[in-house]
Amino acid sequence: MNNFVVNNTKSTPYVEFDYTNKTLIFKGESYPENAYNFYEPIYKLIDEYFEVHEELSANFQLSYINTSSTKCLIILLDKLNTNYLDGKKININWYYDEENGFDYDMGQDFKMDIDIPFEFISISDEE
Repeated sequence: MNNFVVNNTKSTPYVEFDYTNKTLIFKGESYPENAYNFYEPIYKLIDEYFEVHEELSANFQLSYINTSSTKCLIILLDKLNTNYLDGKKININWYYDEENGFDYDMGQDFKMDIDIPFEFISISDEE
């Protein structure tokens, strides 16, 4: 499988699916016109990835997402959670800005609905 990269735009996040390093990265803001069209190829990649791989680290640094993107991320996290419950080794790192309470609260909401280990990392801790 080749690595998958989508560069960010004004309304879509940077996405990188790095098969070699077993990482999935989302960074930026997500409010595309058609969120499902944006996220659907990533759903397919997740399905294909777990046919041959056993572990993944998903890293999210999303400062804003709209309602339709939230629904799409729930689908994505459900896919990851299903694989986790099937024995795959998955962890989620949720990066947040302490000055922006929205991104931390958003991560807390997502964390409540899944079983995957979920770590919150302050962006200021990374500097």
